[in-house]
Amino acid sequence: MISLLVGIGLLAWTTNFIGWEKIILAFKVFSFRAGMIILSLTVLANLVRSWRWQTILRNQGYRVPIFRVLEYYLSGNALAFFMPMVIFGGEIFRGYDLKEKYAMPWSKSIASVVIDRISEFTIYTVATILGLVFFVANANLPSYRIDIIIFSVFFLIIALIGLFYFKSFKKESIVRFFLKKFNAQKLDGAETAIEVEKEIFRYFKPNKKIMWQGFGLSFLAELIFLARTFLLILFLGKNISVFSAVSIGAFSSLALILPIPAALGSHDFVQSFVFTALGLGAGTGAAYVLVIRGAEMILALAGLFFFFRLGIHFLQSFLLEKIGKLFNH
Repeated sequence: MISLLVGIGLLAWTTNFIGWEKIILAFKVFSFRAGMIILSLTVLANLVRSWRWQTILRNQGYRVPIFRVLEYYLSGNALAFFMPMVIFGGEIFRGYDLKEKYAMPWSKSIASVVIDRISEFTIYTVATILGLVFFVANANLPSYRIDIIIFSVFFLIIALIGLFYFKSFKKESIVRFFLKKFNAQKLDGAETAIEVEKEIFRYFKPNKKIMWQGFGLSFLAELIFLARTFLLILFLGKNISVFSAVSIGAFSSLALILPIPAALGSHDFVQSFVFTALGLGAGTGAAYVLVIRGAEMILALAGLFFFFRLGIHFLQSFLLEKIGKLFNH
């Protein structure tokens, strides 16, 4: 609730600062056809993401139809979109879906989701770093301190990613380290966490084709999102270079890290700054965010439908199981 209020406050401040007349003006050349193209690219990117997750599941020995995978993917993303404050809520729900429907061990179902996220996050990180570099090189920044903040984020991200792959390739357990550090080896779920990590390490090996296939599909999804950014800004009547589009995409990724429903306010605030620094205008930045949020929300609403349908199905199964046990006694 607090995060939603913060988002609403940021949105109100940003729109008041920019002015609705500038935002409306940015939509002057935007058409329904352009909106459908943006929505189609958003759907296509999510299909590619689902395909990536399907390859991970197939590598674990489970064949799940692509549209069933998409259904699970959208349902999990809907939870993350509307309730990002529930940490890893979407990922846990996706793993639970697989466990219930395909009788997958909990360690394998959760591992598949974590592997999917790591594959995506790795490529996102590379794209974000490139975007930050292009932004600092091309933007008209008001202070050198902003450069320092951006590069601090840049090096922190590199360090975290580097640590994971260093440990992964050497097969050194990160989970065991933290369990031992906090004397939590006997906690419920400790063994499951270790099994999940083993599954992850089995996947991320430099000599395994499946790992590079996952990176390739993540790269393809990132290219689709880049095309979406590039075309949307053209549809809003502004000329833009590919480098600037990469920068805008990078800041979109950073804005979505904040646990605010639908990135309300945070995305608007960040992009108004970025678009102004790139000479595209804060009004165009606000319009850009509104279109992106609209496309993402359509998919999130579809995912919400799947979420409730699956949730009701599992609730019915749970109640029938309990009633059956009651009568057996």
